[in-house]
Amino acid sequence: MREPTEIGRSVMTWLNVLFDVVVIALATLTMAYIVYIMWRLVINSFNNFDVETVLHQIVLVIIFLEIFELLAMYIKDHHVSMRNVVELGVLAIVRKIVVTLDYSRIEWTTLVGMSLLMFVMGWIYVQERKRITQHEEFLMEHRGR
Repeated sequence: MREPTEIGRSVMTWLNVLFDVVVIALATLTMAYIVYIMWRLVINSFNNFDVETVLHQIVLVIIFLEIFELLAMYIKDHHVSMRNVVELGVLAIVRKIVVTLDYSRIEWTTLVGMSLLMFVMGWIYVQERKRITQHEEFLMEHRGR
């Protein structure tokens, strides 16, 4: 494999900086939207309190906080954990199932598909936890050497 040229290295550096700026802008917008949702939740709770709407908004805030955490993790480490991505996916599916899904108009195949998707995400999450635990055990065993 060839070494990148000076121009190639400088282009990659500028693209990395541009990507970081985009991620920082997305994180800022995400946090602003979280504050907006919370503000709207507080204001609307005084006018007309609807449990389903409040539950929907709270789960939405949790999802956006997970997105913010992913963006902050990328800004800090330039790496995103698969476990966090799976957590976000599970939260989104739980929100869809619990809050917004109308069971009277959904087919059984859709429910089976969503169940399989949650099972796969759970399996990925467990595998990722095992991998992290094994890595931590390895570091603890070999720290003194």
